[in-house]
Amino acid sequence: MIKKKLIQKITDATGVTLELTKEEQDYALAKELLSESTSISLIENDNLFNSAIIERFDKETEELVSKESSAFLKTPITHFKEKVNEFMYLETAHFDVISVDAIAFEYDEVFDVYTAMFGLAIQKKYGEALKAYLNNHFDGKAMNYSVMFSNGDGLWEVNLPLNYIDGFNDNYTIEETYHFLYRFLFSLGTSIEN
Repeated sequence: MIKKKLIQKITDATGVTLELTKEEQDYALAKELLSESTSISLIENDNLFNSAIIERFDKETEELVSKESSAFLKTPITHFKEKVNEFMYLETAHFDVISVDAIAFEYDEVFDVYTAMFGLAIQKKYGEALKAYLNNHFDGKAMNYSVMFSNGDGLWEVNLPLNYIDGFNDNYTIEETYHFLYRFLFSLGTSIEN
């Protein structure tokens, strides 16, 4: 999944500087996807979500509360613990390589966890590999994640309680949380292809 998307990204950038995240660059070098003539610009973490669509919504009505700039991402995730009626939506082209359009994020006051929800556009046949990866990185004794394949959309609907994923820190900013999710999903994508 990652390899195919990254090859397409490299092909599309022929003749121009290729912008890659650190994860993409490391993967492309390891898989020898880059030619010597490829000009690369590394996207710094602070710039990854500069052009993202960032919106906050009311959970109950799904009405828009506010459109945000990337500066909002510096806010601690405790913002959503204080405003339990809100969830956030972030969409960026950088998620394409991990087969995700957007990730919604909220605090679930019933279960006392931060939760990410997204559609993962991988084929149904990868379901066992997806679940195996999640099982290896998730504390299922404390709480379960939810994955369900939607035939109509052709994607996996994923609901992840972040507090139970290895390495998650509830002192993160929103930006750190989305970086954590990006790295987690990138790693998931590379594990599925192996």
